[in-house]
Amino acid sequence: MTVLVAYASARGSTREIVQHIADRMAVSLGGVECRSVDEVESVSGYEAVVVGSAVHNQRWLPAAGQFFDRHAPELAKRPVWAFNVGMADALPKPLRQRAAALQQARLAGAMPPDIQLQGHRMFSGVYTSDQMPAPLRVLFRLMGGRFGDLRNWAVIDAWADDIAAELAEPASPASSGNATT
Repeated sequence: MTVLVAYASARGSTREIVQHIADRMAVSLGGVECRSVDEVESVSGYEAVVVGSAVHNQRWLPAAGQFFDRHAPELAKRPVWAFNVGMADALPKPLRQRAAALQQARLAGAMPPDIQLQGHRMFSGVYTSDQMPAPLRVLFRLMGGRFGDLRNWAVIDAWADDIAAELAEPASPASSGNATT
């Protein structure tokens, strides 16, 4: 099985998550490639695709959106999973759940309609205080915001393992020829 695990990353946190997912999936699936969405010319040689993008202002990075738009006809023919790396877990506790729900809804609407995702997850990334101007940094801290590496590797591993297990299962006769069931 050949699987593409592609990413759009602004500061490297998403790239590290994607590399981790690709390495983990390769143990059970074999042919797994990790590449930037900017490096992918075609997805036709892959049996499945996993795409991760950092989120800024509750939107995929432009490169990720362009990847989905550019490859939509081919992505519609194979199983596709997506994840985003946002900052919901860094926000003050009362805002986390609401921010995550808003982000999830906004990102779902950005997907080309002919691509049916097998799954979509939101993960937290790495947030450093130097990513914000000093006045905003102080306000963020006073409101209960937090900085640091907020990636939950156990949750990421479980998601990668679920995808690998699903891809390793032989297709049932009822779903043969339909990669999105």
